[in-house]
Amino acid sequence: MGQAGKATCRACGHGFWLSAGGGFAAQIVFCEDCGRGESVFHNQQRLGGDDPSAIVGTCPRCQGSLRLDAPPRCPRCRSDDLAQGPGEMLWD
Repeated sequence: MGQAGKATCRACGHGFWLSAGGGFAAQIVFCEDCGRGESVFHNQQRLGGDDPSAIVGTCPRCQGSLRLDAPPRCPRCRSDDLAQGPGEMLWD
């Protein structure tokens, strides 16, 4: 199940909306370079097979790799040291 809610960067204090997780048809996957999250549709197939670090797409913002194991990053400073608040929206 995916969720969305507010997050705050511990490095620079920037607050932003963060979506993460997956559902029946899509999963949020993050860019290893800029940290942008993108929906990758999977039609209930396992993304990347058995490789938890598989590259499953290309970031439309920076052309970096969307990887299954890439963490979300702050859109301002690109730190991955984030404090996530409670999920305000759940989706499947």
